[in-house]
Amino acid sequence: MTVAFSGGIYLVKLPIPTFKKEHVVARGFWCTLLSVLLCASMFSVNTANVYAQDSETDEGATSDIQYLVGWLELSGSLRSGPIPFAWMSEDELGPSLESIVNQLRTVRDDVRYKGLVLFMNYPSLSYTEIQTLAKELNEVKNAGKRIVAFGEMYNTMGYMLASNADIICLQHKGELDFSSVSVEEMYLAGLLEKVGAKAELIQVGQYKGANETLTRKQPSDAWSQNIDGLLDDLHSQIVKHVSFGRNISIDKIENLIGRTWTMTDEELVEAGLIDKLVKRDLISVTEVEFGEDFQWDKDMGHENQGGGLGSGNNPLAIFQLLFQQKPNITQRDTIAVVHCMGPIHSGRSSRSDGMFSEDQIGSKTVTKTLARLKADEYIKGVILRIDSPGGSALASEMMWQSIRELGEKKPVYVSIGGMAASGGYYMACAGDEIFVSPSSVVGSIGVVGGKIVLGDLYNKIGVQVTRRSRGNFGDLFNSVEPFNQEQRKLVKQSMTNVYVQFKDRVAKGRGSRLIDINQVDEGMLFTGKQAVKNGMADQIGNLNETIDAIVSDLSLADDSFDIKHYPEPMSLPEFINSNFNVQSKSINVQKQLIAQSVKSVLGERAWRSVSNVLDGIMILQHEPTLTLLPVGIVIK
Repeated sequence: MTVAFSGGIYLVKLPIPTFKKEHVVARGFWCTLLSVLLCASMFSVNTANVYAQDSETDEGATSDIQYLVGWLELSGSLRSGPIPFAWMSEDELGPSLESIVNQLRTVRDDVRYKGLVLFMNYPSLSYTEIQTLAKELNEVKNAGKRIVAFGEMYNTMGYMLASNADIICLQHKGELDFSSVSVEEMYLAGLLEKVGAKAELIQVGQYKGANETLTRKQPSDAWSQNIDGLLDDLHSQIVKHVSFGRNISIDKIENLIGRTWTMTDEELVEAGLIDKLVKRDLISVTEVEFGEDFQWDKDMGHENQGGGLGSGNNPLAIFQLLFQQKPNITQRDTIAVVHCMGPIHSGRSSRSDGMFSEDQIGSKTVTKTLARLKADEYIKGVILRIDSPGGSALASEMMWQSIRELGEKKPVYVSIGGMAASGGYYMACAGDEIFVSPSSVVGSIGVVGGKIVLGDLYNKIGVQVTRRSRGNFGDLFNSVEPFNQEQRKLVKQSMTNVYVQFKDRVAKGRGSRLIDINQVDEGMLFTGKQAVKNGMADQIGNLNETIDAIVSDLSLADDSFDIKHYPEPMSLPEFINSNFNVQSKSINVQKQLIAQSVKSVLGERAWRSVSNVLDGIMILQHEPTLTLLPVGIVIK
């Protein structure tokens, strides 16, 4: 066998280079666009001939190979939701969780595959993503295929996923940093006090905690009880996951947590956490596990999804890709998957583009999409894929109504990703069935609202404010003075009305499946595992399993239906209009500059979690009442 060097280890075949989302979008997009506009004539029919020759060469080289071994490299974060841009393909934007799952299922089902090598190249994965992939890896093993994991170092999430492999390999002198879950909560009341500001926030639900970051110097007993219960269950899931995968007792795992980063590679092997140490090659392991008669396969059934500037040979077709949207046209029975990610607000949704925009759920966009799906006779069922900490109470209610209107005509299932908390759960409880991952964060049925008082700050910096208002409570939300007793009573009553409505929506949506609404309200948080037990969710299952369930319940025959994801990719004009209009350009640029600085400290995945909460709090600028989870939880 020919051996070529790549990625710090020796492989039988050089892996195909991949593009990362941040490189393509943030650095390459405008250069690519400029090149297309100036040099379109360079793209010719000859390009297709080159690809054809390469294809013929590969086919001839592999025609005598009988067996395959998959090569799956996980690096950085996985993309969520549908492709955001009409002019780019999935290959160019980087892999999604769904595409990785499909690759693993190819290895599981195709008899040509002997197994899989899982290269943990410093991935940044959430716990729910780990649980989804772990289940698929176990199904690969149950199909009689062998799995070998390799990494130069493993963190907690990477090691949890690797523990589902038959053999865990570590680079000689590599590291294992296996810890558990932790949360750092900042309380800013003291800081606001120093600068002359005060948060006048009121919450309904003693366990909610959404106001405490800005109103307290330390957590309340109720919030500590709430978050501690959540962390206890997450920690227990981590320990049991590794204990089961490695066949090591829970007590031994508990003893090793937090100590592994001080252990040498030989000590890690002795402790049973690592199986083999490799010196820049995997050949000694793969020859034992898979023999010598096999071909490496990085694609594993994955095909280019179309689009992309390099996928065509006609300059006019390239321009067409840039300027036209790709609508989801239904032509036969279809299951629609609507992705709802980020904080909730009134108005239009936004999608992360790697440059200026972050994911946000806009009630106007969601209700319009659901109305369209309701009217489409080919759409037989709808799945809402929710990953949200909540946000606007009004927007959550508008979407709840829209979901139920759709549900009166077609089944609506809900698949929860990392969380469906507060307003996110408000949406979810409108579905007919709710599927969760064991580690999903669910609940936070409560309300918070109010304002930030800046009167003392104005005095310190010499700002004089003249207030004018008309009518009763006209200056209720003025920025100078806190609420008086009558105003506070009014605000509290308004929020109580929203809270009662929230509980009513949950009770109606869950019905008799919910054991007791009074045992899960007041802002209490639960893991997905706990939510199934108390009736807030129906089943443990990822997105693919939710799709399987709705297909089965609708009795759709294999290969007789399509699965389409929403929202559709943006065209170039939409992208420009959404991110470069005069009103939002400077704000978005400033936000992105701040975000990049914070990301460098927290990391991409931690920033996404924190950003969702911060964006939700900012909604208080124009909406007085929020249904929002107050904390971002990250397991490193």
